[in-house]
Amino acid sequence: MTTGLSLNPAGCDGPLLLEAARRAEAAGFDSVWCYDHLSGAVLGADHCLEVWSTLGAIAAVTERVQLGPLVANVTTRPAAHLATAAASLQSLSGGRLRLGLGAGASEPSPFAVEMTMLHLEQDGAADRRARVAETIAFLRALWSGESSFAGRWSSFDDVRGIGAPNPPCPIIVGANGPKMARLAGLMAEGVNVHSFEADAQGLLAVAQAAAAEAGRVGFTASVEAPLEPAWVDPDGPDRRRLAAAGVDEVVLAWRAGLGLAAIDEAGRHLP
Repeated sequence: MTTGLSLNPAGCDGPLLLEAARRAEAAGFDSVWCYDHLSGAVLGADHCLEVWSTLGAIAAVTERVQLGPLVANVTTRPAAHLATAAASLQSLSGGRLRLGLGAGASEPSPFAVEMTMLHLEQDGAADRRARVAETIAFLRALWSGESSFAGRWSSFDDVRGIGAPNPPCPIIVGANGPKMARLAGLMAEGVNVHSFEADAQGLLAVAQAAAAEAGRVGFTASVEAPLEPAWVDPDGPDRRRLAAAGVDEVVLAWRAGLGLAAIDEAGRHLP
């Protein structure tokens, strides 16, 4: 089981976040991720670094770790923007991108505060799931050289001059319910769930079963968990339980308030 680090860009200044990414690579973490929010208010902060420019900077100060958004919000990020951003980051990082996609939120979820304050479109859960599915289909069609694509939220015809990720990047879908978990298994290369979900292992099982149904060889499962001793210890019961559930990676969640020393300390437990 590999170990990644997710960096919370809310309330964190650029130099500190980049140093956290450097420390993660030096400490032996396998991947570095960044949240996608437009406003720090979602996470109780007065600002938030933008995910794609932040990931580009992380790519420039690291050499080995895989990286990506955990997860890019398909409601606030049009499919065309995601396509070019992913292709750019894959080039800038030397092929280290793992593209996390998610459905975002709508009221009354507290994560919808940025949608409300910025007067952004808020769809119900079914439409947000459908947009994730359509975004994946759009990206696959565009990057494979299809001549056209027609969807509800995104379309293209006679596309020229738009690059594709080289090599192709895996798509990871964030899931907090069984319907999204099944979508991940059917359409993506991996699924990510939070450790705090009431039935995280059940969500993983749904995604894994759907991947097997779709014949998706090499499907991966990851869990984001707190950067706390119980989750850092590779031989602890929490990590052993995830390994038994077929989890491939644990992503430990870092925020500025934890300090850089927390990354160094966690690294002492890595293989």
